[in-house]
Amino acid sequence: MASASTHDPVRLSGVSYLADLPTLVALEEGIFERHDLNITVDRQLSGKHNLEALRAGETDFALMAPSPLVLDLLAAPHTGEATDPLIIASLVYSSRLNHVVALADRGIRDPSDLAGGRVGLMAGTNTEFLWWLYTALYRLDPDDVTVIDLPVSELPEALIRGDIDAAVLWEPWTTRLKTRLPEAGAVIFLPGVDIFIENWILVTRRGMLEQRRETVDRLLSAYQEAVEVIDDDPTRALALYAEDVGLEAEQALHDPDPPLLGLSLDWSLLTSLQQMVEWAEATGKPIATPQPGILSWIDARPLQKLRPAAVSIPVRDANLEAIAP
Repeated sequence: MASASTHDPVRLSGVSYLADLPTLVALEEGIFERHDLNITVDRQLSGKHNLEALRAGETDFALMAPSPLVLDLLAAPHTGEATDPLIIASLVYSSRLNHVVALADRGIRDPSDLAGGRVGLMAGTNTEFLWWLYTALYRLDPDDVTVIDLPVSELPEALIRGDIDAAVLWEPWTTRLKTRLPEAGAVIFLPGVDIFIENWILVTRRGMLEQRRETVDRLLSAYQEAVEVIDDDPTRALALYAEDVGLEAEQALHDPDPPLLGLSLDWSLLTSLQQMVEWAEATGKPIATPQPGILSWIDARPLQKLRPAAVSIPVRDANLEAIAP
């Protein structure tokens, strides 16, 4: 197929989220332009919203956590059509981006204190998957906890009002909650969330890969440069993030270090995807049959061209064993 010019407009959907720091840095430092990309970046509330925009043809590239994509692809498997979403890279590998939080004056200090309580989270995102892992780790009976689905932007206020007893949040919402309650120890970070290692993935449509491969290559190169810029000066990168989300630099992070960044497609991502399939099965999410293998959700060829050492999964089209419904 003919390739479109790299000067043709490119639409990318990101999130004002710590994991999406490479997108912010690439935008603010002119890195996209240096890689000859005529790009427009918009910010959605979550990766779940980005996936919806990608499916609707409203964006060309979307950043997200894997969980909304897994739920989408289990419910509507790949058809081989140009509209199929495909993972082309993971940008982040971190266990420090999501937290289960409560308020000190509610008497919750330990996960067992959540029994009989109400936990708020945004369904269809990584926080729902994290909560599933969390209940298993601490042997919380899911029937003993009422889960309330709210947009992440509403969760801090719901916690303060007492509508919920705890919330599963991601940055910057965790720190925004802390700035609302600046007294030392007012916000309790419950232990155990490091059981969950998050990938932050870059997804596009099959048609984009087939028709605009050079654009894909340039975008991945831009992200590689953005990661290098962050690694060279993480303090400056985090200051950009703090300004972007409207926080003071010294308040911008519960954890003062950036997440582990780097373009990759490796077995840790496949493990995470498989674990999310198990979550979907265990919680009765819609699953169509037959299911192709997880490798059909990934096209590793562009990243292998740019950074061969970063790709440790099979590159040719392949299927794992069919996923049981």
